[in-house]
Order: sequence, then C-alpha cells, then structure tokens
Amino acid sequence: MGKPSSWQKNLRDASPYLSLGMQVGMTMAAFAVGGYLLDQLLATTPWLILVCSILGMVCVFVRLIHVANSSQ
Repeated sequence: MGKPSSWQKNLRDASPYLSLGMQVGMTMAAFAVGGYLLDQLLATTPWLILVCSILGMVCVFVRLIHVANSSQ
C-alpha cells in the first residue's frame, strides 16, 4: 500500500463529524418518541414529551460541546 491520497486524509480528519447529524437526529427522535410513549402509558399528555424533548436537547448540546472540544 502506498501513501494515502489527500482526499483519504481529509475524509479521515472529517470522520468524527460525518455521523454527527445522524446522532443529533436520532437522539432527539428517541427522546421525543420515548416521551410520547410514556405520555400514552401514564396519561400525562403533554408533560412527559416536553420533559423528554428538553432532556434530548440537553443531551444533543452536551454531545456537540464534547465534539467541539475534542477537535481542539
């Protein structure tokens, strides 16, 4: 194997960010669906979906801050 080309190096450098959008979307969806299901189960509409959505946003921001700090 020879020396990696510049696009391979750039792809390797960008790899931590490539799945970040999917992580953000799936985290928010999981918390929102979880809140919805708990609301249906416990008949607390709309409180648990709101709480879980806010908790999901906090988790997303923590993840974004973690990724931003690890790149420095």
